Formats: sequence, structure tokens, C-alpha cells
Amino acid sequence: MTPAMARADTRLVMWVIPVVYVFFVGAEFLAMTNLALDLTTRGFTALQVGIVASAMWMGICAASLVSHRMVTWLGYARTFVVFTAAAMLAIASMAWHATYPLWLLGAATLGISGGFVWVAGESWLTEAAPSERRGFFVGLFETSVGIGMVTGPALLPVAHALALHPAHLATAMMGVALLGSLPLLRQVAPAMHNAVESGEASRPWRAVAVPLAAMAVVSGLLEAGISAMLPPISMRLGFDVSSAAWLGAVIGAGSALVQAPAGLVADRFGMRRTTLIAWALVMATTTLLVVMANEPARVLWLVGFVLAGVGGSVYTLVVIELGHRLRGSDLIRAMSLLVTAYTAGTAVGPATGGWAFDNFGLRGLAVGLLAAGIVGAWLAERATRSPTPAQDRLTVV
Repeated sequence: MTPAMARADTRLVMWVIPVVYVFFVGAEFLAMTNLALDLTTRGFTALQVGIVASAMWMGICAASLVSHRMVTWLGYARTFVVFTAAAMLAIASMAWHATYPLWLLGAATLGISGGFVWVAGESWLTEAAPSERRGFFVGLFETSVGIGMVTGPALLPVAHALALHPAHLATAMMGVALLGSLPLLRQVAPAMHNAVESGEASRPWRAVAVPLAAMAVVSGLLEAGISAMLPPISMRLGFDVSSAAWLGAVIGAGSALVQAPAGLVADRFGMRRTTLIAWALVMATTTLLVVMANEPARVLWLVGFVLAGVGGSVYTLVVIELGHRLRGSDLIRAMSLLVTAYTAGTAVGPATGGWAFDNFGLRGLAVGLLAAGIVGAWLAERATRSPTPAQDRLTVV
């Protein structure tokens, strides 16, 4: 391959993956938001709704545990395309029946497919991006996730207005993602080597990834775990279906819109300060929810926006750091651990949040979220204690 062909190959990967991911995540969140609200209207408890949401994230977590082997076997492109097709079938199945166990199976299958697509796409893009622009392209990828999170729930009222089953619309969106991913099959993936780009003394990849992955657990709890539960919880607090769906869109907007500003703040003040500021925002916002729990309509919109945005920005910072430090198979292993950690938080979040709300109400849930913010700040302080002199990057100890 000539240098010009290699550059074209890299550019296609860096732009196609984020665009495809808008449709992938949009379909995913449209299907899962509709399922959560449908279960609520059918009289299922918040815990039962949370278990379905957790099933998707547990599927992602399970896939991430073996994603290194899958990507090594199939390659980046085939992993991405094959499991996008599997996700489309999982969403389509949600409209074929009205059985709770089968909905659980469909959510888990969607999660497994999404987990393989996530690790393959994010690892490939992170490695393909040049180091001087890695933050931009990783941020673009995470922004595409947020756009999908906005688009999916926002299309739910549209589907209802058109008398269209939301699962059918979500299946069509995933079909667009599948078609858009097909050009990736013609691309040449980078070699699976283990070089450390930064020039630092090479350390085992776990020494780099584990402290950062601990932070990803809490960020996943906040960004995706809570976003799955706030819309159905809001219905129990007096919101109608349309308002609950728009709350889901606001949560997605937080995930999409905070990524770029967080990157700019990190460029100006360093990643250590940016991360600590992010956790301070979580603690301030959840404290407000504790105080205003009797007036949820006034604060749920802000809380959802901030929790999704902060969770997403922390995860983005960690991905960028891994891209700076690791390459090839080491990067895939580290990314798999990161996704496992993140999805562990998202898998625990919905069921735990539903249980807390069922037993202790909104104020009890808010206290739990405040505790999560405190833990996140403590982990960030430890993981970012020793910044490098050249730039205040996340540096593990």
C-alpha cells in the first residue's frame, strides 16, 4: 500500500465510523427507550424495567470480555459489520412478541452485538487517528454516541404520531448503519503490534489501564446507567410519555454537547483539573436533586443533562489517554477492559437505581448518585495524582 492509499484508508475509517455510530446508537436507544416506557405502561415495576435495561449493558460487558479474541479472529472491519447486522435482528425481534423473557433476551443480544461493535470501532479509530488529532477524532466518536442518544428518544414521539411501531423505525435505522459500514470491509486495518507511542518506558498494559478503568465504572453508572432509568422514573413522578421521551433526548444532548467543551477545557487547563471539575459538577448537581426531590419537574432535566455529559467526558478523556500510551493488541486489550469497566457501571446502574427508587423514593436515589460522585472524585484524584511536567495529562501512579 502506498502512503497516499494509507492516508485515504485512515481518513475513511476516522469519518465513517462516527457517522455509522450515530445511526447505530440512535436505533439502540430508540428501541430500548420504547421498551422501557412500554413495560412501564404495562404495569411492570421499576426494578423489572431496570433489569431489562441492565440486560443490554450486561450483554455489552460480556462481549467486551472476549472482544480482543473476536477482533483478532475476524479483524476490525468484519467484527464491526457482522455484529451491526446481529444488532439489527435483535431490534427487529422486539416487535414480534409481547413476552418479558424474550424482551430480556433481545436486549441482551443487542448488548452483545453492540459490545463487539463498540470495541472494534473505537479501537480502530483511536489507533488510526494521528496523535496530534486523536483528541478531536475520539471526541467526534463520543459526540456521535451522544447524537444517537438524542436522536433515538426524540424519534419516539414521531413514531407514535405516524402510528409506526418504534421497533420498526429502529430496525430501519440499524439497517442504514449496516449499509454505511460495508465500505469498511475494503479497508486495511493496522497491524496488531504492541508499540508504545509516547516513548515512555514500556509498562504492562494493565498498569496503564486498570486505574483509569476504575473511573470508567462510575462514569458508566452516570452516563448510561442512569439515563436508562430517569425517563421511566419521571413517568412515576407525573411526566407523560412524550415528556419522558424528551427527557431521554435531553440526557442524550448532555452526552453529545459536553464532549467538545470538555476537550477544550482539558486543552486549556489539563486533564487532571478537567476531570476533578467534572466530578465536582456531579456532586453539586446531585446535591441539588437531594434538596429539590419534592419538585422533580424543576431539576430532572438539569440532572439528566449533567450526569450524562460528565460521564461521557470522563470516559472520553480516558480513551484519549489510552490512545496516547498504547497501540495494536495492547490497545485492544486495554479498550476491552475499559468497556468492561464502563458497562459494569451501566449494568449495575439501572437495576440498582430502580431498586433505590422503589424503596427510598427520588431522594434516596439522589443520595446514591451523590455517593457515586464522591467515589468518582476520589478515584480521579488518585489516578491523576502525578501529571507529567510537559502537560497535565491523566497519569497513573
